[in-house]
Amino acid sequence: METLKRDRSPLRDGIALLICGVLAGVLAAAAAFPLVGLGGLVAENSVNSFESLPTELTKPTLPQTTYVYASDGETLITSFYEENRREVSLDEVSPVMIDALLAAEDSKFYEHNGVDWAGIIRAAVANQGGDSQGASTLTMQFVRNTLIYSASTIDEVIAASEDTYERKLREARYAMGIEETMSKEDILEGYLNVIYLGNQAYGVHAGSYTYFNKSPSELTAAEAATLASLPKFPSLADGLLDGEGDDQAIVDRRNWILDRMVGLGKLEQAEADEAKELPLGLNPRPVRSECVDVATPNWGFFCDYFKEWWTSQEAFGETERDRMSLLKRGGFKIVTSLDAKLQDQATERLTEEVSVNNSAALGSVTITPGTGHVRAMAVNRNYSLDQTENKPRTDGDDSKPSNYPNTTIPLLSGNDEVSGYPAGSTFKMFTMVAALDAGFPLRTALPSPGRLTSQYLTAASDPSACGSTTENDQRHWCPSNDGGWSSGPMNMWAMFGRSSNTAFVQLQQAVGTKKAYEAAVASGIDFAPDSTATQHAESDSLNDYGTFTLGFDATTPLEMAEAYATVAAEGLHCEPLPVMQVFGADGAELPDAAAPQCDQAFPKEVANAAVSAGRCVVGQSPEGTRCSGNGTAASYTGNFDRPLFGKTGTADSDRSYWFIGSTPNATTATFVGDPDASFRSNVATADLKVSVKEVGVSILKSAVKDLPEEDWSKPTNAMINGKNLVSIPSIDCMDADDARSRVANAGFDASIAAGTFDSDCKEGEAFSTSMTGSAPSGSPIYILVSNGKDYKEDEPTDGATPPDASTPPDDRD
Repeated sequence: METLKRDRSPLRDGIALLICGVLAGVLAAAAAFPLVGLGGLVAENSVNSFESLPTELTKPTLPQTTYVYASDGETLITSFYEENRREVSLDEVSPVMIDALLAAEDSKFYEHNGVDWAGIIRAAVANQGGDSQGASTLTMQFVRNTLIYSASTIDEVIAASEDTYERKLREARYAMGIEETMSKEDILEGYLNVIYLGNQAYGVHAGSYTYFNKSPSELTAAEAATLASLPKFPSLADGLLDGEGDDQAIVDRRNWILDRMVGLGKLEQAEADEAKELPLGLNPRPVRSECVDVATPNWGFFCDYFKEWWTSQEAFGETERDRMSLLKRGGFKIVTSLDAKLQDQATERLTEEVSVNNSAALGSVTITPGTGHVRAMAVNRNYSLDQTENKPRTDGDDSKPSNYPNTTIPLLSGNDEVSGYPAGSTFKMFTMVAALDAGFPLRTALPSPGRLTSQYLTAASDPSACGSTTENDQRHWCPSNDGGWSSGPMNMWAMFGRSSNTAFVQLQQAVGTKKAYEAAVASGIDFAPDSTATQHAESDSLNDYGTFTLGFDATTPLEMAEAYATVAAEGLHCEPLPVMQVFGADGAELPDAAAPQCDQAFPKEVANAAVSAGRCVVGQSPEGTRCSGNGTAASYTGNFDRPLFGKTGTADSDRSYWFIGSTPNATTATFVGDPDASFRSNVATADLKVSVKEVGVSILKSAVKDLPEEDWSKPTNAMINGKNLVSIPSIDCMDADDARSRVANAGFDASIAAGTFDSDCKEGEAFSTSMTGSAPSGSPIYILVSNGKDYKEDEPTDGATPPDASTPPDDRD
């Protein structure tokens, strides 16, 4: 296009502006200013105006739509916008679109200097005769629209859009100034990006996709003329995409524009005639706005998590409001980590197993170890605001809707309304990691009685309490194995593979609950403010918290996937990350915005040792792993042909059930629970426990199908057999204080256990220690004192007897 040279002076334009103002005022018979005032306006502003243009005119910043895609960079998930717009350069627009727009709006654009004086006078005369004609040039329209979009107050919006001579004269003055500072091409480009084309489409890019689902460079003459008909009359398009608009009015204006293009020499008559015979041919691209309008209803949970992640990133603004505003105005292209195929497969598998109309939520999250990329977040629910037909709540609270089948509650990532679901035995991983990190090797052996009298105290009314009541109405907490099974000493491979409650409580006693809690936090568990763990942490009483290792605390599937991915990544913890690439409106990538945030939570050798024990759960026993007995998930993973580790978990009273499985490059956490009432018992029925394992394995298989096969390093000798371990002295029917001294002198933190225990030693005698064999120096070792229950004076004593295993099991795994 030709860039015209302007031969003009501020004085000449000022005189022209004065003449126009006088004529317009006379013709209107009610000018906006008296002639003297108008002359002052010219003298003060017009002659020297071109050096004082508002910055927003010379450097306009328009809100642009942000588009969010799946990991393939092509599948559109949704968009965020205040105005549906994306700026384009002039060479990205078809020439026929530019010709149509100039024919419709300003055919003399390349001839005038911003103001069409003859047109203004002609329109003013016509308006006095009852006609309604406009005389705004394309440059003046660009000025008006830009001032409206950059307005920060309602008064500024009114001033930029009110139908007064004062506004038109100001537009004319600014238009002349713009023509001094910008080329015709820059003005035209700015106009193409600022115009409103109806149906929330701002700019030619949004208009092209809104009506024809194609880029503005691909528009035909008929399509271009259709779009060009809308800037002056955008209301004509209202309802058009729903089949309720005024099609004929738009067709008539389109055809008029086509004829104008012929008259201006921009289109051949035959081409125009052919175009006029065509229907409008609308082919609108589906508009996806935020998370309630995504490709499929289940994708909304990932979208919601992405939005929460964005608003938590300080790099995007000082406040959450600033960050959300940037997302809606910044024109980003965001490629997320969502694997659309895996998401759909997971959704289908989950809803096949448990209907969306079931109060039990069956859900799964898949994350990538080493990066934190969230690949899938699926649950048997629809992400929807329409909850009018939801089923009754299971907690009986009729003041709010249930979460099924429709909800926008983040069931997989949690919020203040849903903090998660009891974790069950999946928390044993953190006790084991803490013990391995403290120097306890995998071969550490602990008995697994059917029921254990632990060192932890609980309320006397607790069904799991046993022994005598203390002065403050407490007794010992006595956990049981699921089914009441018992076993002799078990190493960590066996106790984790078979999920022994009683062995893990003893391991927690040895390492301390505080260290297990710290391992959980380092792995990615973010305990809710009102959780029992948080309360103990705040009161510095974590080592009194016995039930921690059995997972009484609630957590989310996203956090559990995050934590087990930390183990899978050799101890490298990465924050969950829903994005892979972020591009600015200018197309430049912002690499820091999508960079994984990782830190080493615990040593690699510790993580690899934990993985080794986790492989016993799924029935795998590679070199360096010494499993025994049947793993709790082994019967469901036999045909999984890749290196795998995992853990099952049942919360107390069957409130929830979990299966977490991981390869080196994919971790999937699958659960069942009741989001309406996480405290409700018997949610995890026997059938649903099977479903969780089967579905979890199936989703993980899909997740790794196209990934390379990888494996972990085998555990080191130090992790298997220990290093610098100290033998624990044997205790056999001796004075309790003497026993404590003996153990302390060996280098342990020795203390006498509270309460007494069944033994064939005399009442008051020490008969054993809480851990036998060897342990790291400094480990807490309890001296067990006999209650004399099994003492027989005529029989020699031979040390400890196993704790009573006759009590009914606590039904945990």
